[in-house]
Amino acid sequence: MAAKTLFNKIAQWRKPIGWLLLLYLLLGWIFYANQERFIFQARVIKHDQQLNITAPHEEITIPIDQEDTLHMVRFKTKQNPARGVVLYFHGNRENIEWYAPQADLFTQEGYEVLMMDYPGYGKSRGERSESKIYQWAAWVYQLARKKYEPNQIILYGKSLGTGVAAQLASKKDCNQLILETPYTNFSAVFSYYMPIYPFNTLLHYQFPTAQYLEKVEAPIRIVHGTSDFVIAHQQSIKLTKRKKGIALLLVQGGSHNNLFDFKQTRAALKNWLL
Repeated sequence: MAAKTLFNKIAQWRKPIGWLLLLYLLLGWIFYANQERFIFQARVIKHDQQLNITAPHEEITIPIDQEDTLHMVRFKTKQNPARGVVLYFHGNRENIEWYAPQADLFTQEGYEVLMMDYPGYGKSRGERSESKIYQWAAWVYQLARKKYEPNQIILYGKSLGTGVAAQLASKKDCNQLILETPYTNFSAVFSYYMPIYPFNTLLHYQFPTAQYLEKVEAPIRIVHGTSDFVIAHQQSIKLTKRKKGIALLLVQGGSHNNLFDFKQTRAALKNWLL
């Protein structure tokens, strides 16, 4: 009798468990199949369209091959000669136009800014891959080296771009590496909110920032908001534990896209640029 009761209970739970498993697999498949859309929220601009940027700037287009074109913008500074250059690697949204206002702080401090669009963003063309993004970042660095010494080059990464900047800093000499809202690795960003999925397997992109930082010899500075609900600030705390000497500024109440609105962020950046 007891065995029959147990069997009945198992039978009652079998159907809802089956539905939950099916839902789990379905949602996992949807993410896997559409991860490019979820991750890269790019906005394309026609090659002959004028950029909506008010700051003094110059567009630079580098044809790579018949399919790939690297497009970047050089933001100019009034200081002559410039103190150096900031290679700014932006986040996953929109394109250069979205991030252009952040260049103002650096140009006001006497630095030029080189900001590239990833493949499929803005006026850049080509299929995306993690290795290609790294290669393009290296080309931007090579362009900067034609005018500046390594100790005049600052690498700056925002969100998605922190992994790009960290990888470049692990390969090339620079004055310093500044990371805004970084992550330990790409899968950790998603696992923090949905730990039931094996994102390290599902994702085509890894961007293992923590591993790259171990090889960076330049000073590393991090700024992160405590109210960031895109990339939790605990990610930055973990990075500081992976490598000694990292300077971390936690902005109380700062979210993912408003850190430049805080005086303490701007003050810290200006101090780091000295």
